[in-house]
Amino acid sequence: MNWFRSERLRRERSDDTVKRLTAQLDKLLAGASDPRETFSEFSRLLENEFDIRKGFLALRENDGTRFLAVSSWKKGGQRRRLSLRLPSASSLFEKVAETGQIYSETFAEFFDGNSVERNLLFDDETVSFVLRPLKYDARVVGLIGYSSDKPDAFVTIQDGQLDPAFDRLAAYLGTRQLELTRTITA
Repeated sequence: MNWFRSERLRRERSDDTVKRLTAQLDKLLAGASDPRETFSEFSRLLENEFDIRKGFLALRENDGTRFLAVSSWKKGGQRRRLSLRLPSASSLFEKVAETGQIYSETFAEFFDGNSVERNLLFDDETVSFVLRPLKYDARVVGLIGYSSDKPDAFVTIQDGQLDPAFDRLAAYLGTRQLELTRTITA
């Protein structure tokens, strides 16, 4: 098989994966009521396609000054009652939100954040990670992060191929942000 045919087949499989994930997410969001559960189910969908070991969802507080970690997920489980205000000192999460760009690293030892962020995102086998801002109405309403024990596990996310799915999740969270952060911090 020549390179062009091989590349075309890879792209077709990738397109099929994106369409399938987006359709599954649409079904999930249609009945969504709790952002923590929605994040957990979304992570399970991604886990079926990618080598994800650990993840987190952080929402921007109503005043827009800091992030509130609301849920963490580890292969096979979820921490539902997480309510942790993230420190802004030495924060890679804040830098990612400020730029509004996806950040991915293949070498976890180069992590440039604080210890709280590291604990949310990493475990002993972490090799690569991705941080993706969730934008709604031109503002970052949250962050989602995943780590893996495989290098280059997040190329599809970094390349923007899953943007439609992440944008739908961001719209869901953005339209409910005021209500969500009140409920979670109460």
